[in-house]
Amino acid sequence: MSANTISFIGGGNIAEAILSGLVKGGQEPSSIYVADPYEPQLQKLQQKYKVNTTTSNSTSIQADGSGCKILIIATKPQIVSVALKETAELIKKYKPLIISIAAGVTLSSIYSWIDDGSKQAFPVVRLMPNTPALIGEGAAGLAPNQHVSEQQKLDAESIVKQIAKEYFWFSTDEDIDSVTAISGSGPAYFFYVMEAMQKAAVGMGLDSQASRRLVAQTCLGAAKMVLDSEDNISELRQRVTSPNGTTFAAIQSMESNNVGKSIEIGCIAAKDRGAEISTELDGSSTA
Repeated sequence: MSANTISFIGGGNIAEAILSGLVKGGQEPSSIYVADPYEPQLQKLQQKYKVNTTTSNSTSIQADGSGCKILIIATKPQIVSVALKETAELIKKYKPLIISIAAGVTLSSIYSWIDDGSKQAFPVVRLMPNTPALIGEGAAGLAPNQHVSEQQKLDAESIVKQIAKEYFWFSTDEDIDSVTAISGSGPAYFFYVMEAMQKAAVGMGLDSQASRRLVAQTCLGAAKMVLDSEDNISELRQRVTSPNGTTFAAIQSMESNNVGKSIEIGCIAAKDRGAEISTELDGSSTA
C-alpha cells in the first residue's frame, strides 16, 4: 500500500469503506487523517481502525505537520465549496492530489474554489463510486484534470481499488455524469426490477423470503455470466429465450410495454439531472 499520507474531509460510509480497505491493505493507520463534524463517528473510526481523527478540516490536511499527499473529499456536495475555500491556503501550500467523491461537483468547480487567480497546478480527480462500494463490490468511474500526473493516477487507483471491483478512467465531467446515470444510480434500477420480480413471485404463491433470495441469486448469477463472458449481453439473453417458451413470452410482454426503452429514457433522465445538479451547486457556491 502507498506510503502517502492520506487525509479525508468527511468520514461517512463511503469514506469508511475506503479507509477500511486501505488499512486492511497495509496502509499505516497513523498515516490516515479523518475530519468530520460528527464526533461519535470520529470516535468509532478511531477505535475501529486506529486512524487519526479531528473535527477540523485544516488539521486533517496538515496531517503530521508536513501536509497530506492525498486529500479525499467525501462530504456532502453542498458543503464542498465551503470546505475547500476555508482550507484553500493549506491546499496551495501542500498541493495534495485531490480526489472528490462528492456527487455533482465538477472538476472545474473544485479548481475554482481553491485557485485565487494564480493558475497554480492543483491535481484533481473526480471519482464516482456506487453503494455496493460499501461491501467492496462497487463499480466506479474516474476523471482527472490536466494537472494529474501518471503517478497520481496510480495513487488514485490505489484508492478506488478499495471499494470497486470494476473502474475506468474517463476524460470529462460529462463522462462522469454518464457514469453516475449508469453505475452510480444503477443499483436502484436493479433493486426496482428485483422488487417487481419478488412481487410477482409472491403473487404466484411463493414464499416472500424464498422469492427474495431466488431473485437476488438470479441477478447475481446473470451479472457473473456477463463478467465471465466476451459475448454481447443480447447474445446471452437470446440463449435463454427459446422460441415460444416461457422466457420468450416474458420478453415479448416487456417489449410490447416498452420496458427496455423506458430504462434507456430513465438513464438519460438521470444524466440530465446530474448535469443540472452540477449547475445548481456551482451557482449556489458563487451566490
